[in-house]
Amino acid sequence: MKDDDMLDPMHDDQDDDLDPIQAQAAAWFARLRADDANSDDRQQADAWLAAAPEHRAAYQRLQQLWAMLGDFAASAEVDARMPMVAAAAAPAAVSPPQHSGRTAASPRSRPRGQRVRWWVASAAALATVAIGWKLLGPTLPSPQQYATEPGQQRSITLDDGTVVDLDAASRMQVSYNRQERRIALEQGRAFFRVAKDPQRPLSVDTDSGSVRAVGTQFEVYRHDGTVSVALFEGKVQLRQPGNDAQVVGELTPGQRAQLRKTTMTVETFAVADAPSWTHGQLVFENMTLAEAVAEFNRYGGTPIRVTDPELRHLKVSGVFRSNDAPGFLDALHTAYQVSSNNDGKEIQLRR
Repeated sequence: MKDDDMLDPMHDDQDDDLDPIQAQAAAWFARLRADDANSDDRQQADAWLAAAPEHRAAYQRLQQLWAMLGDFAASAEVDARMPMVAAAAAPAAVSPPQHSGRTAASPRSRPRGQRVRWWVASAAALATVAIGWKLLGPTLPSPQQYATEPGQQRSITLDDGTVVDLDAASRMQVSYNRQERRIALEQGRAFFRVAKDPQRPLSVDTDSGSVRAVGTQFEVYRHDGTVSVALFEGKVQLRQPGNDAQVVGELTPGQRAQLRKTTMTVETFAVADAPSWTHGQLVFENMTLAEAVAEFNRYGGTPIRVTDPELRHLKVSGVFRSNDAPGFLDALHTAYQVSSNNDGKEIQLRR
């Protein structure tokens, strides 16, 4: 292979570390940091990013590597490679496809200052993609923390294209490397649309058990010392907690499992496109009043408390808006003769 081929991000060789999408991401990354980058370039870059989740994931990965490369700038490997890449990198080698009728300016046609800055951007982008994982090892990028406050929900796109809807009052930690994808759901509830990667299954871990998937859609909910897993699409494997976790079962779409470390119970549910809470609805089916109140308290507002112990186990059913606690209280009064009292600090339920 020619040296020029090794530096060409559009070069496609299965033995190269730089895959085509990473190469294109590096090309756009460098191009947008060139002195003569214009709105046309930014529009084309936006179109490329929007064309596929893998494009955006590769670009975001590059941004993370770029941000962290400075900590390792003094390393012997970077010092040895950077001059070689910088000396050979030219716009034709790293820039994305040009507009029709547009000719890429050669490095010699630019002023010296622009030329040097272009080469530095190109070299850094290429070096970051080409050696980032080798240099920083499987711990890069660092674990990422995501959290929501009561009443807040977030939709998060991870580096691999996986989309996570994080419910109110929830917290998770994401740890990706070249061998595996791991997410620790530390609190609350999340809905996962997992990007397919057979070589790197994704695991969602909790104290009560874990879920292992390749490309599927499922919900995980931590509550009351258990974890609830509902499968909407594909297939997942359920495991006991711990590094040497044993497989305790598999789910098919329309099944929901309750995991409590070594035990598992399974029930069925009506499959929709996503959990109701992602659409702002709370669906209670023969749920205890204590559990229903806990659900409403996740979404902010004046806290609700069941002060009558006998009411805690009252079974309630209904469909409510998650931001409509008054409607929930009215329904309790009409259907179950439950009274409420607001003292300014909390809403107390009793008969």
